[in-house]
Amino acid sequence: MGIQTRRAAAAGGLGLLVLAGQPATADDSSSEADTAAPVFSLGVVEVRGARSPIVTPAESVSAEAIQTWHRDDLSEAISLLPGVHLQNVGQRRERLIAVRGYSSRQVPLFIDGVPVYVPYDGNVDFSRFGVDYVSEIVVGKGLASLLYGPNVLGGAINVISRKPVAPLEISAASQFEQGEAGGTLASRATASVGGRHGSWYAHATYSYFESGGYALPDSFKPTANEDGGRRENSGSGDQTIAAKVGYTYRDDDEIALAYYRQDGQKDSPPYAGRAPGVQARFWRWPYWDKQSFYLSTRNGLFGNQATLRTRVYYDTFRNSLSSYDNASYSSFTRPFAFQGSAYSDYTYGGNADLEWRWNPDHATRVAIHGKQDVHRERDAVGLPQERYEDLSGAIAIEHGWRLTERVTITPSYGYSVQRGLRADNVSNGSTTRFPPGRADAQNAQMVLDIAATATGRLTAGFSRKTRFPTIKDRYSFRLGSAIPNAQLAPESAWNYEFGWHERRGRWELDAMLFQSDLDNAIENVTIPAGQCSAPNPTCFQLQNVGEQRNRGAELALGWQWFDALKIDAQATLLDRDNRSRPELRQLDTPEQKYRLGLRWTPLAGVTGKFEAQYETRRWSTTDGARYANGYTLLNSFVRYAPGLVPGLGIEAGVRNLADQKYAYQEGFFEPGRTWLLQLDWRLASRSAGSRQ
Repeated sequence: MGIQTRRAAAAGGLGLLVLAGQPATADDSSSEADTAAPVFSLGVVEVRGARSPIVTPAESVSAEAIQTWHRDDLSEAISLLPGVHLQNVGQRRERLIAVRGYSSRQVPLFIDGVPVYVPYDGNVDFSRFGVDYVSEIVVGKGLASLLYGPNVLGGAINVISRKPVAPLEISAASQFEQGEAGGTLASRATASVGGRHGSWYAHATYSYFESGGYALPDSFKPTANEDGGRRENSGSGDQTIAAKVGYTYRDDDEIALAYYRQDGQKDSPPYAGRAPGVQARFWRWPYWDKQSFYLSTRNGLFGNQATLRTRVYYDTFRNSLSSYDNASYSSFTRPFAFQGSAYSDYTYGGNADLEWRWNPDHATRVAIHGKQDVHRERDAVGLPQERYEDLSGAIAIEHGWRLTERVTITPSYGYSVQRGLRADNVSNGSTTRFPPGRADAQNAQMVLDIAATATGRLTAGFSRKTRFPTIKDRYSFRLGSAIPNAQLAPESAWNYEFGWHERRGRWELDAMLFQSDLDNAIENVTIPAGQCSAPNPTCFQLQNVGEQRNRGAELALGWQWFDALKIDAQATLLDRDNRSRPELRQLDTPEQKYRLGLRWTPLAGVTGKFEAQYETRRWSTTDGARYANGYTLLNSFVRYAPGLVPGLGIEAGVRNLADQKYAYQEGFFEPGRTWLLQLDWRLASRSAGSRQ
């Protein structure tokens, strides 16, 4: 199967009861120091609190929604929002996220405000991250706060961890899944313990997942590298530890230390489509591991007129990839085969921000960021190691001004810089250096918020934001098919957004119109084939030549029809155009996405849940020759909570009820009908001294 799970290593790591932390304040209804909610307030970046007039639009996915719809990893959880599309990068088997057409490199991931990504290419496999430690996920789109730091061209995703509020909190869950091919295909288990005593709190979560692969739909017809049934080479496994300990003092002051560790392994299914000229690859990743430490503080100053937040972090990433000759996964003799291509990366840095509340109508926040990325790779066993280093920094200022009781504006400005420190060029066993590069960028944003009626708010704004090219963008030879370009400039985009938010009785509505114009987009430019070393018919170089426009609309409606029935509906319309080369198709995002969720509680302790999602087709190549068809997914679950055992839940259900054959990228098909059974239990003790 190719997957070996390191149970002993993760079990030993569970003994590390460490912590979590990072910037800012909470949502509209809670203050920054609110200890009566499980949201870890030190991990919040977007400012929405009543204490400050600063407004930066953001949407969130709650832990309740994640659990309700069985979204078991970050990619599935974030895609609950309109404007967000889940992607699967075919042969790499990486689950990524697109926000209004922008990729994960342009919409970075943060955990408690700390940046999380692979330094080499700026991406991160969202499916490798569990959600058992999550209190909420905040997604800022085109108007995400500049206080996040560099590279938030299309937005930012911030995963906020849990914080205990009771003296003792314990939870555990076990889940099994089975496909139509028979046998237990996947098992998942999680356990968490935490609590607070006086000024101290601590929390730790351990989760384990192992899959022997997944079953394809019955309608799949065998191809050269896939005979149907259980998907070839589709096993995977992950273990995650998330832990924190913190101390609060002087009411609004807090310090917390956090530790996050993920140990993963995955096999990569080969291409199973029928398009001519697509060569199957036979890949396995024996390890895909990530580890983070971060320390966060918050201190009130000058009689709590100001708040200073600081955080420092150290993050590591390592993986290994082997490319085999064929489906036997036993030899490495063909030209595209290699064994043990290994990455060993790390990032360290810190940031700080100061918020000064001049009076109830004015507040200013200033943030500063600095970090260093180090990427080390060895292309195969026996080859020399290459090393790449980047230093980046940013400063941003944001001011909230409440013009009237109903009208608030928030202008902001940011400056960021990237400097290449080292880039090795290994050729024929010898190492030289690429010339160092430097780039900087200026960003700006304006947000208007109007309480237009007693139940409705209008938000509008525009921003100019940038993304620096990654190490891979600037220096990779792409296995001999490309020429590096160390002088690539940042991409830049103008984002525009207009929205209406209505909260009235039993229903709520969010409607958004948006447009984004991308300049200096980094695109492939064909150059003479003789400049490349690989025997390919074409050779290319990445250059700043592209112009792109993303525009569309989002609609989300929540309706508590009556006490026992809740309806959630959403729609996303997305139009993407390559304005510099109109003939090219835009890849990996559908033009339309619709989702409907129903929750019905006919009896006390019994809840039925039904979910339907439809997406139109996606292009897999820019010439339109390959595409993934549109699809409709149906999921259904039933939950029973017996009153005799407080906190106990039993749940059964089915994913992909209609056994729909679908893919996010042509030729890389997703699971068919899958049955699920889950048992979970939660305990939260209360006492007179708890802050509930």
